[in-house]
Amino acid sequence: MIEAINIRIIAVGEWLARRTRRLAGPIGLVLLLAFTATVAAAAWAFPIFNWDMFAYLAAAHEAPGVSVEALHRHAYDAVRQNAPAGDFIVLTQDRDYRVRQYNDPEAFLTMLGFYRVKLLYVEAISWLSTLVDPYTALRLLSVVPAALTGVLVTVWMARERALHLAPLAIALLLVAAFGESAREGTPDMLSAMFFVAGMLAFVARREALVAALLFGAFLVRPDHAAFIGVLWFVSLFTRTFSWGAFVAFFAALIAYVPITQAAGHPGWWTHFWFTHVEFVPTLEGFDPDFSISVYLYAIVRVIVRALVEETWLAIVIVGCFAWWQMALRGIDFSRRETTVLVTTLLAMAAKMVVFPLHETRFHLAYVIVFGLVLICALRDLRFLPEARTGQRVS
Repeated sequence: MIEAINIRIIAVGEWLARRTRRLAGPIGLVLLLAFTATVAAAAWAFPIFNWDMFAYLAAAHEAPGVSVEALHRHAYDAVRQNAPAGDFIVLTQDRDYRVRQYNDPEAFLTMLGFYRVKLLYVEAISWLSTLVDPYTALRLLSVVPAALTGVLVTVWMARERALHLAPLAIALLLVAAFGESAREGTPDMLSAMFFVAGMLAFVARREALVAALLFGAFLVRPDHAAFIGVLWFVSLFTRTFSWGAFVAFFAALIAYVPITQAAGHPGWWTHFWFTHVEFVPTLEGFDPDFSISVYLYAIVRVIVRALVEETWLAIVIVGCFAWWQMALRGIDFSRRETTVLVTTLLAMAAKMVVFPLHETRFHLAYVIVFGLVLICALRDLRFLPEARTGQRVS
């Protein structure tokens, strides 16, 4: 009896799927756009208040004649006026480091070198602050890029005739913590927007756009230089040479030192120590000696935390397994798609060696592109058996 009911349910499901097959693309389009709109609305209505907002607001407000005290007051007042009281207390009182930053403008100033290097993000906050209040400017630079990134994912799927696989793309974005990144006051969504657009241009062979968009991603987050360089290098071996990636990489190389020096960045090892060993209260006179044991321990610790606390490694592992299985079944990738997949794995490994970071938001742009290439390769896969002659559901 139960088996007969199950067979009937499956038959009805197959019948409905066959009747609506031609609507799968439009339905997928609606689902992706609805998901994007939902994330953008939720990100605007329910923001996450993180400490980095203070530093970005201060860096964007810097100008000749503005005192350290005025910068400090501007940043903290902007957040205080918009954050719930409980969140503001957590951001200013829950650990010694935050207490010191809240009470000591000079110590706070020494931290800004970590943030000024995100040049395009800081300048965008500064420019938008002439149109709206600084806090709103910072929020817009997460919410609007999140919405545009969702649109870019939709365009990518449509270009590859894979809109019927929209549920897989939505699942990818959910697991990649896309919504959480949209709620943060950080440059991650803006850099992801530039990066996804640049990689879509790469797949479409629009080299001028590749150069401009990937360089834009670098200006938002300079650590993208590693991916851009690996992309150009891999494209040589896969015979898909991209002069756009070449231009973006060498422009990034030329700009990197002037940007970091102008920003007052304290240097790689000091930044590494601060991130992985100790949040020192001030960087004034702080210059720790290099330690190979500290360096190796940090890499192991980041990998373990990524496995236990985050989701980006899960996406990479599942993606690699899917890629292997697809290769065994003869599912083809274009040379440019293969270049993207190989580059993603190599670049993420390179970043883990140079400056390991466990949080998914730092890898968001990479896992989105990696997942989209794999999902779109399934566009011609048949999920339903051929209908049998005379089959009907009564």
